[in-house]
Amino acid sequence: MSLTPVQNNQIMENYFTMPSKRNTGNLGKDDFLNLLVTQLKYQDPLKPMEDKEFIAQMAQFSSLEQMQNMNTTFSSVKAFSMIGKEISATVKDEESGELKVITGVAESVRLVKGKTYVVVDGKDILVDDITDVFDAPSVQPDRLTNFTGMIGQKATGVFVDAETLKAMDITGDVASLKLINGTVYSVINNANVVIDDVMLNEDEQASFTDLETYLTEKMEKGEEITAILVRKDAGSDIETKVTVKGFLKSFEANEEGEIVSAVMDGIRIPANNIHTIGN
Repeated sequence: MSLTPVQNNQIMENYFTMPSKRNTGNLGKDDFLNLLVTQLKYQDPLKPMEDKEFIAQMAQFSSLEQMQNMNTTFSSVKAFSMIGKEISATVKDEESGELKVITGVAESVRLVKGKTYVVVDGKDILVDDITDVFDAPSVQPDRLTNFTGMIGQKATGVFVDAETLKAMDITGDVASLKLINGTVYSVINNANVVIDDVMLNEDEQASFTDLETYLTEKMEKGEEITAILVRKDAGSDIETKVTVKGFLKSFEANEEGEIVSAVMDGIRIPANNIHTIGN
């Protein structure tokens, strides 16, 4: 294909003024395709691109796409091999923009828009940001399998508040198991609880009106809450309060706006703290 200097200039001008989401400095398959389409658009109609030249460029495009697919597959395999191991990653803090180091045990893998993430303590860590991987000495390969029999069972376990060290029995269905920093947790769904209050971040504090409205909005959006649960022992005025994280499934309030009952999912209790399984 033969192009005049004016056509060549037009091609380059159009290409380099195209909006692009890439900032890596490398040509990707979208950039390659844009170049090819631009060449076809501005080719000399009297001397169109020859078949063999077009086929050669399409072959290059196909090779580039296959290489990117291989990279994605490699990242996925690499990520899955990290599950149960302790990792260290350097990431940029979204608020301050400063680099910080995150360490912890890889719990699971997420694939989002072609990128592979390892989940560490509920946070998504890009595989490319992981700098070190090593066996966690406290994690035994068969730890999870020791508790798989409780999945799908109704169970009661002791939840201990990490701040106050107060304990409360919580009953619900064991939906799954999670390995977090070497400890196996049972994820409890359909837990019947009473919510006394909630913990709010700065944005939530600014917009908070009342507990009932807040819980309704969180439930409708399917967002996790940090709830302060309360329980009063029968025949006693002593109240026990613990702070848990989870997802609100339903709740009831009295005329004064006090929450008299609620159902929560996603409450994590150490599997070793489960003391009763079954009805």
